[in-house]
Amino acid sequence: MHRFPILALPALASTALIPAHADSFAISEYSTSDLGRANSGRVTQTEDPAAAYGNPALMTRFDRLAVSLGLSGILGNAEFEDKGSIDALGNPLGGDTDGFLSDAAIPAAHAVYPVNEDIAVGLSVTVPFGLATDYERDWPGRYQALESELQTININPSLAYQITDDLSFGVGLNAQYIDARLTSAIDFGAVCLNQAGPATCAPAGLVPQAADGLVEIEGDDWSFGWNVGLAWAPHADWLIGLHHRSSIDQGLEGDADFTVPAMASFLTASGAFTDTPGRAALDLPGTTELGIRWQASERATLYASARWTEWSSIEELRVDFENPFQPDSVEELNYEDAGRYGIGGDYQISDQWTVRAGYAYDESPAPAEFRTARIPDNDRHIIAVGTTWSPTPEWDVDAAYNRVSIEDADFDRTGEFGDRVVGTFSGHADVVSLSATRRF
Repeated sequence: MHRFPILALPALASTALIPAHADSFAISEYSTSDLGRANSGRVTQTEDPAAAYGNPALMTRFDRLAVSLGLSGILGNAEFEDKGSIDALGNPLGGDTDGFLSDAAIPAAHAVYPVNEDIAVGLSVTVPFGLATDYERDWPGRYQALESELQTININPSLAYQITDDLSFGVGLNAQYIDARLTSAIDFGAVCLNQAGPATCAPAGLVPQAADGLVEIEGDDWSFGWNVGLAWAPHADWLIGLHHRSSIDQGLEGDADFTVPAMASFLTASGAFTDTPGRAALDLPGTTELGIRWQASERATLYASARWTEWSSIEELRVDFENPFQPDSVEELNYEDAGRYGIGGDYQISDQWTVRAGYAYDESPAPAEFRTARIPDNDRHIIAVGTTWSPTPEWDVDAAYNRVSIEDADFDRTGEFGDRVVGTFSGHADVVSLSATRRF
């Protein structure tokens, strides 16, 4: 009975729609208690079995079976202020828009089981990457992005070994499922002008913005990776954690469906703009994180961490169509490696109540000149608060709140149909998280 929620979690996770609110499209909602300190304890915290995911070496510090289930709600709020977006002929594309970040429910489940004094095993099911943006059909950037959905489920069994009294080692395997769906409008008026010229197109009503179609691309894949960690306690009051999670190379396969207005159907005579299978490679980045925990007093614990994400593995988003008459869809990203830096602390008010808080600065990997409408990314500032209620030694109930403030992002990008979208993105996200931990 206790295993059922963990086994059922992939089905729940697959229904989640995730806004881009962490660094690019990485998701940080893996542990309610650690969210309360802005994830500054990811590689050093041992309050709940989410340690199996944050740093498997920590599992040797558990003395009995522990299981946790959590759910985080993300409420996104974003706006686009148009500053002169134009189509291929210089005509305005539209105006301001908002409400395009979808709200989300992010589940997580963890278990740690100490086999003996030196060996422990664990299992985590999380959602490490995700994205969901949904723009209005008439927004200025409709030819660059309408809907963008990317969902992952990561199943991470792990093993830990106590090497010495103060040093432990952990390793894990990651089986990761990814599912993606991308849609955008097609300006068949601009396509016609480029291919046939105004003398043919204008009489048929095929001018920019007058004959919009649609392309929908879907794909999924299963791939594998690994993670490894160390935990070292040089002093009874100090703990240092180091963790590396490998990159995972996803090769999505699926289909592209084109919707072509009747007046533009003759443009498919070449074989282009017809439904076709396709594939896309997405190298999800590896991470390395170093953290430290200090037991400052009997009741106060302080945390600090720094994480490096190898975003440079993502240079472009390319969809390779099986149809030889349909050119690849290519969107340059040119991501750069980026860091995330956090501090936080816990204070135990009583045997039953603990409060915590934290702050993190999250760098964006997206260079300003390559920002995309699908991921209008910029640096983030996260302010966090949280609490734990322990009604008995066997139960913990955690709650946390994060305010994610996203720095304004100037945007200027020309699409493949000659449309130029110019404006400023702004926004924030509110994260509310609840979880329960049971020790046996």
